[in-house]
Amino acid sequence: MNVVRTLGISIEVLLGHRLRTFLSSIGIAIGVAAVVLMVGAGQAAGQDVVNKVKTMGTNLLMVQAARFRTFGDRKRTVATFTTLKPRDVRQLKLHIRGALICGYLQRGVIAKYSNVRTRTNLAGAATEVFTMRGIRAAEGRLFTPGDQRSLARVAVIGPTVAENLFNGGDPVGERIEVNKVIFRVIGVAESRGQDLAGNDQDDVIYVPLRTAMARVFHVDYLQTVLVQAPNEEALKSLPPLITSILRKSHRLRRDAKDDFTIQDQTQLIQSQEDTNRTFTLLVGSVAGISLFTGGIGILAVMLISIRERTREIGLRRAIGGRKRDILLQFLLEAAALSTSGALIGLIIGLAGNVITCRLFSWPIYWPWSASVIALALSIVMGVIFGVYPAMKAARLQPAVALHAAG
Repeated sequence: MNVVRTLGISIEVLLGHRLRTFLSSIGIAIGVAAVVLMVGAGQAAGQDVVNKVKTMGTNLLMVQAARFRTFGDRKRTVATFTTLKPRDVRQLKLHIRGALICGYLQRGVIAKYSNVRTRTNLAGAATEVFTMRGIRAAEGRLFTPGDQRSLARVAVIGPTVAENLFNGGDPVGERIEVNKVIFRVIGVAESRGQDLAGNDQDDVIYVPLRTAMARVFHVDYLQTVLVQAPNEEALKSLPPLITSILRKSHRLRRDAKDDFTIQDQTQLIQSQEDTNRTFTLLVGSVAGISLFTGGIGILAVMLISIRERTREIGLRRAIGGRKRDILLQFLLEAAALSTSGALIGLIIGLAGNVITCRLFSWPIYWPWSASVIALALSIVMGVIFGVYPAMKAARLQPAVALHAAG
């Protein structure tokens, strides 16, 4: 029997019942669309996480003066400390060679220029932070170690702050008031987008660390110490060394808990990936159920088709049609039915993937391998659920079929 001709006949039969064919393939389409969309969006979200982590710096450790506990999928602060001091930074620099180390302190403030006020964040940091986090000046310049030593009241503002305060004007050289302290704007940082928590990294004012501590916040402690390792191997070996140095500096007893927490980018990425993996697994289960439901729909349609075409089957058998010819035709119909649903789902999934990536500003990832697997799986599913109706059709005896049809 000519397979191509048989396939053509099968397609003609399906097109003869367009609405029934469409409705029976919806389950397959939904399953394929869900698989393609979730794999594509999941990969795009993962790449977006990596890109956002890179804006924080590479091979970076964050020593935070706090203790955290995980509730659900989120870490929450359960205790804060004031024991992380500038002397700890000096101790770390003394004992750790080849790493960039700087203190960091960030809090919410009110910034004012002329009659315009805005709530923003003030980040006090050493000059190393610009290298560690890849911060460059779009306009003007960054502050220097000399500004740091002299407690200069100079500021580098983010693009969001520049827009909010100056509304498109040139801020370089202007003076702004931050918590009633006057700063001279010496530069505007390049845009860095959002961080992992969705916070605007451009809504910040950078000032020398000593200036922030002494003139704005009036504190002698740090919020965070940033440590950038020269490579990934060094990054893995640093946490135990940092822990030992800080415990000794803070004079903690052997049985006392750390009054700081060390986090690295791997933990941030892993936490986000775990969340994405759980969500993908959940949607994947729904996609599997959809495929199964679509398969049952194909089974039902094929059984109805056999009942409607009993006379046709009897005639074909009576004029010499073989069982395997009947079996092949109905298997091809089932395969064509599932393939049409899979192609519809593939188009919907790819379109949904692009829309989702655009909506969340993620890099577009094309899930070709997942698309091929989903397409093949749906065809196999259609054939599996089409086996029983095909065998039932092939087993019909000509006389019985003609008598039943008459």
